[in-house]
Amino acid sequence: MALVDDAAFVAAGGYIYIADPDKPKPVLTDPLKPPAGWESIGHTSRDDLPEFSRDGDDAEVKGSWQSAKLRQMSPVVTYSVTLQSIQASAETYQLYFGAGPGAVQADKSFRIPATPVPQVKSLLVVLVDGARFLPLWHPRVSLMGSDAVSLAVDDFVKFPIKGTFLSSSLIDGAVGEWAVLAPPAPPSGT
Repeated sequence: MALVDDAAFVAAGGYIYIADPDKPKPVLTDPLKPPAGWESIGHTSRDDLPEFSRDGDDAEVKGSWQSAKLRQMSPVVTYSVTLQSIQASAETYQLYFGAGPGAVQADKSFRIPATPVPQVKSLLVVLVDGARFLPLWHPRVSLMGSDAVSLAVDDFVKFPIKGTFLSSSLIDGAVGEWAVLAPPAPPSGT
């Protein structure tokens, strides 16, 4: 792999948007102006940035009597992201508590359901490094609160929301597409 200076990226800022599930990948020209249908989830923690995770089996090597390392089996893997929302809003509560829009009451209070239901949405995370930005798009993500709401006298209240990436027929069963900062190297012999 070549050294590509332009592919090094610092996530100095960012924006997180959601839309209806299986929303096509947006074309972004400005990270602050997503296309119609994409809605910001609002402020998220600067101290606890989104964390992308990989969970699952390790690749397993299978052998035969004649060859101890005949084949490597593909592991079962789940990819996810954990976000730390710092907005005490109905939208945050819907994602955290697993509630639909009907949870907001006439007096603007929020009714927490006894049985949470994951909210399936399209997710767009846009990382910003100066004038450059890097869109990370996932057409189907199951969102729900993942841990305790964090309180501190010297920091914002944090609502941890975990998004598990689901396969989508929009992209042949894949779970997302991330932009590439540097073009891939041309094939050898070209």
